[in-house]
Amino acid sequence: MTQQSFANNRSALMVSGLAVLMGLSLAGGPATAQEGNSKQREDARTCESFGTRYGTPAFTDCMVTQQQRRDTKQLKSLEETLMVSQLAKDGQIMAERARRQRCDRNPDRRECGRR
Repeated sequence: MTQQSFANNRSALMVSGLAVLMGLSLAGGPATAQEGNSKQREDARTCESFGTRYGTPAFTDCMVTQQQRRDTKQLKSLEETLMVSQLAKDGQIMAERARRQRCDRNPDRRECGRR
């Protein structure tokens, strides 16, 4: 296998891996209604542990706060995934530029595909 084909395969593998990571992070919400209900019950227990009673305005406010906390956490995760993806893409571009510059200086290099 030549250096060129290895680099192409590695690039394709990186892009595929990033696509899988993005898909997994986007699928981070509740997969089923049962999972969503479980999160609501967890939030309700949390609010009750704070001393609020079901049906009171304080309980409702607490439930909203818990949902906002969960939404903020998911948004932060998506933003971090996007940032990592962009960093990987930028690194790939920089590596390709460096390879091209090396090949411009010395076209006989193995990685340049010429013999």
